[in-house]
Amino acid sequence: MLKDAGGAVIAVCVDTPAESKKVVERYKIAFDIVSDAGAKTIKEYGLVFKEPMGRGDIAIPANFLIDKNGKVAWRYISSHVQKRVDPADVEEEVKKLLK
Repeated sequence: MLKDAGGAVIAVCVDTPAESKKVVERYKIAFDIVSDAGAKTIKEYGLVFKEPMGRGDIAIPANFLIDKNGKVAWRYISSHVQKRVDPADVEEEVKKLLK
């Protein structure tokens, strides 16, 4: 549905490209993962979670739908590092965006 409309799914994470490649291969992920090893993008979006045990910063789970004009049309920012959005909710928002 999204791909047919010219859209794409892109994940941004603080892992290195080599680490991301392992994740893609292990879980057979069908979308691109972009490395933000310096956490620049994650910081710009205010999505840095400071690890309490000093293991380094990680990203707060978040989803953004960007419209064809480059504007954020919808966002979900998790209230907890381990909480993820329901994929069905994202799909519903994509359908609304494509109308």
